Amino acid sequence: MNDNQIWIGNRSYQNKSFAQYYKFTVKVQIKEVSEYGELVISYDGMAKVFKKPISEIIKHTSTTNLNKVVYKMRLLKYHKEKEFIDDNTKAFAILNNDLRTAFNIQPEPKDESNKYIGYKHKIDKFIQHFILSEEFKKVIPVNNDDYLPVEINRIGEVADESNDLVFQNGVGRNPKIDFKNLKPLNPCQLDNVHFFFIYHTSYAKEVEALQKLLEDGTSWYKGLNIYAGVLAHFDNDVNIVFDDLENPLPQIAKGIKDFKSDPNINYVAIYLSPFNKHEPNLEKKLVYYKVKEQLLYKRIISQVIEFDRFRRNQHKFIYDLTNISLALLAKLDGTPWQLNVKPKNELVIGVGAFKNTEENIRYVASAFSFKNNGRFNEFHYFSKSDVKQLGGALSDAIYQYVPTNQIPEKIVIHFYKDMKDEEIQPVLEMMDKLQLPCPLFVLNINKTKSQDIIAFDQNWNGELIPMSGTYINIGPKGEYKYLLFNNLRYNNTVKYPSHSSYSFPIKLKISSPTPEALNDSKMIRKLIEQVYQFSRLYWKSLRQQNVPITIKYPEMVAEIAPRFESKEIPPFGQETLWFL
Repeated sequence: MNDNQIWIGNRSYQNKSFAQYYKFTVKVQIKEVSEYGELVISYDGMAKVFKKPISEIIKHTSTTNLNKVVYKMRLLKYHKEKEFIDDNTKAFAILNNDLRTAFNIQPEPKDESNKYIGYKHKIDKFIQHFILSEEFKKVIPVNNDDYLPVEINRIGEVADESNDLVFQNGVGRNPKIDFKNLKPLNPCQLDNVHFFFIYHTSYAKEVEALQKLLEDGTSWYKGLNIYAGVLAHFDNDVNIVFDDLENPLPQIAKGIKDFKSDPNINYVAIYLSPFNKHEPNLEKKLVYYKVKEQLLYKRIISQVIEFDRFRRNQHKFIYDLTNISLALLAKLDGTPWQLNVKPKNELVIGVGAFKNTEENIRYVASAFSFKNNGRFNEFHYFSKSDVKQLGGALSDAIYQYVPTNQIPEKIVIHFYKDMKDEEIQPVLEMMDKLQLPCPLFVLNINKTKSQDIIAFDQNWNGELIPMSGTYINIGPKGEYKYLLFNNLRYNNTVKYPSHSSYSFPIKLKISSPTPEALNDSKMIRKLIEQVYQFSRLYWKSLRQQNVPITIKYPEMVAEIAPRFESKEIPPFGQETLWFL
């Protein structure tokens, strides 16, 4: 059952086309984090609603672009619940990305401000205006007008060394600084790396400028070799050049098909795409995925760069190149950095999922297996509904691990949702078949609904952000539920960086088929620390993430692979981090 969501109009928002609403959720729960009933209030962001009804806006765009609509004070999913709409002149569409593209509406500027402060401010106002009113108290007798203090016995912290990352020349904590200064842990491990370009004929000058940046760099970014440890030769004799900007795929596909590769060379393609990620035309958008797929069949790693982004911002593009160089190193079997942990014989399996609404692709998922230091072993990809295939992928990860590594000390599964009995049963059967006496732990890691419960640190610089690595028990007795804060605040002295993402916490729920395994408080802490540490192994960007790669990497694969023409990942793609 859905929670009650309340929309409050923003009267100060002046716009001819839209009305703006703040969204809040109000729900009641009993004795989850206290000895009393609890009122949980969350701010769910803003919505813009067209002032013209859908009967008017469909004169300018297709109903395929509609998603949610407001009709007679109800929020409806248009394509699933349109039978409830009797009068289209009284139904109003909520702005979404498809409608934004159709009407050429520019997205709002990215808000870099501290969202903890903004979030609390909006909830404070909502409480004062509605919850503490006499009318509301007649319905629910609120006996406290302040936030619930967090009991000290519910608060824990990961070990300080959980922040440590090992680079070639020492231990650091901030990849944005330390990757350049301390150097990547392991440079590219492949011999004879050759780069080539895929580009439109009119991009020749930009290709030359980009190659020079990658080879020689600038005063700060010193090029692929010095910055990222990728010793690369640019082989312009094998470049693939196309002249059709509107439909480049046929020429690119022919170029890839005719590509004469040398088995002694590891190739990397730099594709300058004429289409950006917000391209409204689906066929043009799919070119990105089809090029990647065809290159994988040729055992060629690729890196896509939006041409317009490079052309417009060449003087600032070094900031993009730092992330691009990091990703290329990881794709080429290098190790940018590693966790500062002692190697242990344990297996960590992550399952993530992605739902693509644009192409009506239901959830698809993939499973990665990792060693405890974060090095990945293999991955599988499948549809959400295929429980048998999911169970088989999890079982296979265990089966492949044991002969090489012997009996693991424990098996840990990071799952993007609650794990059902039919999903975990094949795992138990495989463990029984292999006679594994080790414990199995399942961690549900939820990044989408963690805004309903937030904690604020009111004693630090007015920033409100709890210390990174803080975790709070938010479950009733006997349940292992936690908020885990994962950000850039590592101490009490340094002001929080203004460029950070001000990440909200993620929710963890820990369970085990053998409940007695959960009685070990040290083990619970180690499991939480592992989630925290695995978030520090994201190699697509130097910016800190708050979701572990055990969830993030599978999600990234699940976003891309369904758009491949074959709907499968070529074998070469299962050996590399090609998706970064």
